[in-house]
Amino acid sequence: MTSIVFDYLSENYLEIIAAIAGIAGVFLTAKEIIWCWPVALINVVLSAIVFYQSRLYQDAILQIFYFVMTIYGFYFWLKGGKENTAPPIRHITFSLSIVLLSIGIIFTFLSGWFFEHYTDASLPYLDATTTVWGIIGTFLMARKMIENWWLWIVIDLLCTGIYIYKHLFVFSFLYFFFTILAVYGLIEWQKKIKLQQS
Repeated sequence: MTSIVFDYLSENYLEIIAAIAGIAGVFLTAKEIIWCWPVALINVVLSAIVFYQSRLYQDAILQIFYFVMTIYGFYFWLKGGKENTAPPIRHITFSLSIVLLSIGIIFTFLSGWFFEHYTDASLPYLDATTTVWGIIGTFLMARKMIENWWLWIVIDLLCTGIYIYKHLFVFSFLYFFFTILAVYGLIEWQKKIKLQQS
């Protein structure tokens, strides 16, 4: 039994380290601690490698976007508010939600179609769904819009199922745990936004 566990850990060490960094990053985000972004970089780099090796190409490509967004998020959380201060948590506007919903639907179908017809991608439309909506969720998170947490709850549950199907069991556990953390983040940010408004 010990050798089975050791073999699994030695074969999946990148996935495990990425999972630990991912959990730490989301927890720090829920607490609105700016160091969530540098911790997220570790998760992003290692996740890109794991996803590429698993032929989840859109998830691997998504990590490039996440890499850029972690740098942007760190800067925005540090200097994006009035007079170069940390910005407050806020709600998305109706017009922005319509724009992002339209972009999300269109690019999910285009991306799924492209990867279905031009690559050997596994689960191209599900992968497209998590990729496109993950981009939107990360944008909302970087801009400190509370609705990002609702989106992450759905994305993380979907990813949990995909990774179970692909036998990426550490990542499936990670994304199930991310779902719990997203609920926690939503509750924490709701408390903070109420304090800001009082």
